[in-house]
Amino acid sequence: MIIKPSTLGTTVALAAVGLLPQLVNAQEWTRFRGPNGSGIGDAPSMPAKFNEADFEWIIELPGTGHSSPVLWGKKLFLTVAASEEAERRVLCYDSTSGEQIWEWSEPFEEYHKHQFNDFASATPVVDEHAVYMTWTSGRETRALALDHNGKKLWEDSWKGFSSDHGSAASPILVEGTLVLHTDALEERKSYLYGINPSNGEQLWSRERISPPEDEKHLTAYSTPVVSSIGGRTCVVFLSTNDGWMGVDPKNGEELWHFRDAYKFRSVGSIAEDGGVLFATMGSGDSGKQAAALRLKSDGEVEQLFSFGSNGDKEKNKTLSYVPTPILHDGLLYLWKDNGQVTCMDALTGEVIYSERIAGGQYFSSPVLVDGKIYGANRHGVMVVVKAGREFEVLAENKLDSGVNATPAIANGRMFIRTDTHLMSLKGGS
Repeated sequence: MIIKPSTLGTTVALAAVGLLPQLVNAQEWTRFRGPNGSGIGDAPSMPAKFNEADFEWIIELPGTGHSSPVLWGKKLFLTVAASEEAERRVLCYDSTSGEQIWEWSEPFEEYHKHQFNDFASATPVVDEHAVYMTWTSGRETRALALDHNGKKLWEDSWKGFSSDHGSAASPILVEGTLVLHTDALEERKSYLYGINPSNGEQLWSRERISPPEDEKHLTAYSTPVVSSIGGRTCVVFLSTNDGWMGVDPKNGEELWHFRDAYKFRSVGSIAEDGGVLFATMGSGDSGKQAAALRLKSDGEVEQLFSFGSNGDKEKNKTLSYVPTPILHDGLLYLWKDNGQVTCMDALTGEVIYSERIAGGQYFSSPVLVDGKIYGANRHGVMVVVKAGREFEVLAENKLDSGVNATPAIANGRMFIRTDTHLMSLKGGS
């Protein structure tokens, strides 16, 4: 385990550090896809069209990864898998200058994963005290916490991890609890955990239902979200075998359950807005099923609509699989893996438009900022479309390499991770 000193050896400064404006009204981006996993950020006048000269800084990364950056104040945290050795690293940068502040590393045991997955796939979560990671090593799931100076605070692990395609689900923090889930494919077990973030103590665990012996156990890769039902906060999980479940983050009590005939993997995460939930499930290169639920103040769960084998099969062609949808202002935006963008009414599922954009594989989830939706593909093209009921492509931008990670938005900037670099794009004043 190594902490390395600050270095600017791999930083390409595209603006003089001394001229960079000071942060005003610092905005955190603490988890995968930002506030409650919404993918929605605040950065006024974010440009639709840009090129290399528009970036404040660009950093060459010392390894691979599909995890997203997370931010607290000026500090940006990112995980990578070292390029030439079985070692994971947590990097901390000054988000305004790109200067590396510290690096922490530990070895890991490689494991089976999908050819498109990575050994640094799960996004960390951060609060004012620490940055928290979950990842896989060999046949165990690990969780650990580092303080903002790179000192390890605690670690824990759970044996028996195994999966079809490796690990990906990211942890979240809610009401003083670190929440995560993990699967053991061969043991046919699936668990939810609540951890005390201050010391790593396990507060609660809950086993999800596994399928009968003659059915395949499909592991879940989606990251949970927070909502409320009957006046109580709940963490919402989704898996093929057990459907939707809402649990109390403080004690793991089941608050509600919604099961349906789901047959495909939960990969893209859940979109939530005001008690409305939406998620897709799929296989191969596209979504196959989807459902929208509403959590009601009387404690009941209402299914608003569903698509796929348990609903409108004609709408399968609109469903994303890996990219997580955006739910905003009564509209659902789905960015399909093959480059088809669909806008739906969030309460009825009515398709408002469905249009093709630049082709290629899209595994990064779209983000919405300044009235624009940004989506990037594995060929290094970031497409920008106008948010709203009318479809309009605003720009197509070429990046240095492919994109698998979802961008982060904080402090008036968008932080974009490509396969080789991390870069900062600043909005206007």
